[in-house]
Amino acid sequence: MKRAWYLGLRESDVGDRALLVGDPDRVGRIAEHLEQPEVFPVSRGLRTIAGYFQGCRITVAAYGMGSPIAVIVLHELAMLGTSRFVRIGTAMHFPPAETGSLVISESALSFEGTSSAYLNSEGPIFANSELRKDLEIAASASGRAAQSGLFATFDAFYRDMFGIDEPGTQRAAAKREALIEMGVLAADMETSALLAASNSLGVACASLCLCTVNAVTREKLPDASVRAGESDMFKAALRGLTAA
Repeated sequence: MKRAWYLGLRESDVGDRALLVGDPDRVGRIAEHLEQPEVFPVSRGLRTIAGYFQGCRITVAAYGMGSPIAVIVLHELAMLGTSRFVRIGTAMHFPPAETGSLVISESALSFEGTSSAYLNSEGPIFANSELRKDLEIAASASGRAAQSGLFATFDAFYRDMFGIDEPGTQRAAAKREALIEMGVLAADMETSALLAASNSLGVACASLCLCTVNAVTREKLPDASVRAGESDMFKAALRGLTAA
């Protein structure tokens, strides 16, 4: 029986569908939406559970932050038999997306270093269209504003996405103007790499994110609003993931 190197999971542990989350604290909150949740030992800091939603076995795996480890988790789960993935979390957003709304990846531009190991593409890398449509329907039913569009993915958060010093502020401002011109809807640290890996491995993947930081004004969504939006995101992700 196959066993994942880093996750430490076996084929019998996982479902054919998975939620990939950054923040490990979200795993426990997602478990509240699952039946018969099963907690696996933390391995290399990676927290994983599995449970059932509408009769489907769902794996929920937390990878932390960044493309390299997110793709390791997706690749290992794909090796174990998972074929449908949704990355959920928060994202920096651009007009016309609004703070507190949900955004879904139609495609993503890679400004990170992991994608090229799986897919050579100078243009947008596309999400699975069937899964994206299922997420759009589920997000719309949540009652929260949602839209699909182009994502951009970076490695260096404090240089390319959000500056906290002068060099970072200047570089991020230049990147922001370029992304607006390209019609980017949201920016994160994982989506393009996950889409590249999923295309290469023959599995379905898309991102569903809560807009928490306005890239233009740098306004952040208050913590209480993040929790409310996160709950809607969890429900939409689970419904979209299990629609097919």
